[in-house]
Amino acid sequence: MRVLPAAVAFASALAAAPALHAQPVDFPIAAADGTPLPPGISIRKDKAGSVYVDRKGNVLYGMDMRTVLRWAPDPAKFCGEECKVDWRPLLAPANATVNIAYPRPYREDSAKGLINPQKAPDWTVIAGNDGPQWVYKGWHLVFTRIADARSTAYDGAGDLTWNTLKYVPPKPSFKAPATVGTRFVDGRYVLTDADGRLLFTGTCRQPCTWRGLPAPMASRGTGEWTVSLAGDAPQWMRKGKPVFVSDADGPDALPPGTSILQP
Repeated sequence: MRVLPAAVAFASALAAAPALHAQPVDFPIAAADGTPLPPGISIRKDKAGSVYVDRKGNVLYGMDMRTVLRWAPDPAKFCGEECKVDWRPLLAPANATVNIAYPRPYREDSAKGLINPQKAPDWTVIAGNDGPQWVYKGWHLVFTRIADARSTAYDGAGDLTWNTLKYVPPKPSFKAPATVGTRFVDGRYVLTDADGRLLFTGTCRQPCTWRGLPAPMASRGTGEWTVSLAGDAPQWMRKGKPVFVSDADGPDALPPGTSILQP
C-alpha cells in the first residue's frame, strides 16, 4: 500500500501566523466520499448535526495535524502523557497497514506518485503513540474523550485544537447552470450562486426588490432550469419558478413565504 505524504507548506504558514487552530472555519472537513466506515464506527444525528461515534457511542474528535506541526516534529505523536489524561486515541486493528505518514515533503513524494493528503480517502491509518491509529480525511487524527465521552460539549476544546468529527455527507449530483453550486447548511445541501450566496424561490410582490439569479440571454436552459425574459434582465427559473439570490447568510433570514432551493 502506498504511503500518503503531508504537505509541509502548512508548517511554514503556521509558524508565521501568531495563532492558528483547527476549527471548521479554518480547516473545514471535506465531505465524506462514501468509503466504508471502520468496524464499530457509525454516525449519530442530533440537533447540532451529525457526528461520528465508536461502538460505545463515544463521540469521535479530530485533532488536525496541520495545527501542531509548529510544536511537534511528528504530529502523530503530539498527544503524549499529559494529553492522554483527557484523550484516548482511536486505534486501528493491531495488524492494520500504516498508509499515511507525517511529516513528509510533498514535492519529493509527489514525484514518486504518492497521494496528496487532501485527496486521501475518508479513513487511513498512521503510526501513533500507542500503535496504528485512525486518521480521517488525511489530516484529522482521531480520539475520544475519557470523561463525558458521549458529549459533544468539548467541540473547540484546547483553544480550538480539538473538534468533534462531524459527518458531512457526499455532495449530491445534480444538473444546473454552471453558476450554481452548493453549500452544506444546517445538515443539508442547498443551492448557491457562484459566490456562495443562497438561492431561493417565492412570489415577489411588485415592485419587486429581490435580486434574480442572472442568466445569459442566449441560454436555452438545462434540465429543469429555463430562462425568463419577462423582467428587465434574463433570469433563471427552476421548475417554472423564479430563482432569487439572498443577501442573508442563513436560511432563517430569507423573506417570509419563500423556499430555499435544494439539489
